[in-house]
Amino acid sequence: MEQSYRFPNIVQTLQVIGCHFGVQPPGWMYPLHHHHLFELLYCLEGEVVQDVQRSTFTLRAGDWLLIKSGVRHRTANPFAGAYRYFNVHFDLDDPEVRSLLAAEPYRLITAEEAASRMLSHYVGALEQVSERNPELGVAGADTSMGYRTGEDEREIKHERMAAAGQVDKGGGEQPQRAPSSLRFEDKLLVQSYTLLIIHDVLAYVREHPGASGSGGRRRKAASDGLGDAGDASLFATEVAHGIEEKLALGLSGDGDATVAGIAKELNMSRSQCSKLFARVYGLSPRQYMSQQKLKLAKELLVTTHLPMADIAERLGFQSASHFSRQFRRWTGQSPSEFKPKHRGEGRD
Repeated sequence: MEQSYRFPNIVQTLQVIGCHFGVQPPGWMYPLHHHHLFELLYCLEGEVVQDVQRSTFTLRAGDWLLIKSGVRHRTANPFAGAYRYFNVHFDLDDPEVRSLLAAEPYRLITAEEAASRMLSHYVGALEQVSERNPELGVAGADTSMGYRTGEDEREIKHERMAAAGQVDKGGGEQPQRAPSSLRFEDKLLVQSYTLLIIHDVLAYVREHPGASGSGGRRRKAASDGLGDAGDASLFATEVAHGIEEKLALGLSGDGDATVAGIAKELNMSRSQCSKLFARVYGLSPRQYMSQQKLKLAKELLVTTHLPMADIAERLGFQSASHFSRQFRRWTGQSPSEFKPKHRGEGRD
């Protein structure tokens, strides 16, 4: 008897921004800031002092640090040696993944805990990509991959993003394609190894719920007024999941997807509703709806023959042109460019 296994259709978006290796000298400091994406930081050599909200700890060689989007943090190298690191900002539009990543303001994975995983191997593979593309290490070159040094890194990155249209009026990073001199094959490798790194980090988070670091190096994160710091309370998680379900129903046309309507139904203020949701999922309800609309738009473009006007109506846009403009802002492509040119489907 013949047997087969069919995986489910997967149409998801991975954003990889500012993926790079860097070396910073003694006395270097990166001021207090936050990102709109998740951040992963790996200390390759040396050590550095990290301030994350009200917590202060030393990141040492082999340590990993996951920082939730929106969390303010600062880095300083007061030590005698150089600090060499790997850093990437990323986002995925999967609610379960986001919920796990956003459970705490930050997560420290010590060198001892990371030693049994493949994390350092994946970073080594990315380092090989950077070595094949030495031009990316030149100041002012592409930020997708490469080594960077010097205290003007922040200004260079911001200027480059602004020139590429990746900074909005509030200074936030927009989900657009970054210009790159990487070969297509190397772009795929960057995405693939970044996903494998995220996979290993997620596996660690599942195995070690509710712990920032280990042993004497654990630190308690600051509370934002919605329960104990460290991870979302059971109440907050259940309410956030209820909000997510109502937003999903609204997206499918079966309910009211406005935050004000949901907040009224839950007897909460709109700001409470948004803050609680962001605590659990790491993004606002509005950002969540945008990501879900993008996910559904990609699925409809890839798997159906629906006209653009029908897809626009399904997603709640006023017109096909309005949908097309928003899709280009999301992806850097028009819907017609994203839509497959050939639709041959395999038969078995």
